[in-house]
Amino acid sequence: MYTIVKKSNAVLFYSPYYNLDLGRHVFPAQKYSYIYDWIRKDPILKNIQILAPERAKMEDLELVHRPEYLDDLFSYEHSFRTMNSELPLSRSIVESFLYGVGGTVEAMEKTSEFQFCFNLGGGYHHSMPDHAEGFCYLNDVAIATRLFLLQNPGKKVLIADLDLHQGNGNSFIFQDDSDVFTFSIHQGNIYPKKEDSDLDIALAPGTGDEEYLRVLDESLAIIESKFLPDIIFYLAGADPYMDDSLGELKLSLDGLIARDTKIRDFSIKHNVSTVIVTAGGYANHPEDTVKIHFNSIKVFCSKD
Repeated sequence: MYTIVKKSNAVLFYSPYYNLDLGRHVFPAQKYSYIYDWIRKDPILKNIQILAPERAKMEDLELVHRPEYLDDLFSYEHSFRTMNSELPLSRSIVESFLYGVGGTVEAMEKTSEFQFCFNLGGGYHHSMPDHAEGFCYLNDVAIATRLFLLQNPGKKVLIADLDLHQGNGNSFIFQDDSDVFTFSIHQGNIYPKKEDSDLDIALAPGTGDEEYLRVLDESLAIIESKFLPDIIFYLAGADPYMDDSLGELKLSLDGLIARDTKIRDFSIKHNVSTVIVTAGGYANHPEDTVKIHFNSIKVFCSKD
């Protein structure tokens, strides 16, 4: 049983533009509307404030992405800069990414008022400054991080990426930035080609709850000893799940809740506002992906 935390502690962001009809594509791009519906039907979570983001601004995109790449993206050109995407390239898809980036940016801006700001989209962590990768055209967390640092000189950012896949885009973008600490726990023997994070933990196939949570505890202790952030961006991917179609980690539903709870408790312990994004999730039964994301929302928007 859970009860909602006081209203000022959590806010959500969602736009219908997040959703895409990709047919039988492995990326479940309609999941966002289902998560939203589950929230609105929940007897307690239905009262949470949900804000609709605006499209991301071009000047914010340019904090991370190169002009020539953005030119190709906005002209829907299949060039060497866009060809590594595993999604189609169309106006509706680019619009979806613009609203997803907008949600993460606005969630970051709301951290001055709320401890936990949850974007039901976002987590496009493979996108590079000059090209697309994976299912990612624009890197929302990198953009929001750069904007936060621009608005708050001297502050520190922790990017905690617990998706199945390493967030190689963020790792690459912030390799030489001492104000940003990139942390990733991921399956080591799968996509993508790895970049160097400040703390990388590559797990073997078959890793389950006990080992994963032990490693997470140890990693948070290392971070605590080296780097105390002023804001956290948490990529709460659903794909470490034991029945994910793209991975071989073996976290249970309860294990994923425990993972999220450890990040929440770290945030509370250090009184650090946190932006949470959904990132990946490709369960063989799509409703499992929705349930995992919904559980993450309950962790950060409720208390025992």
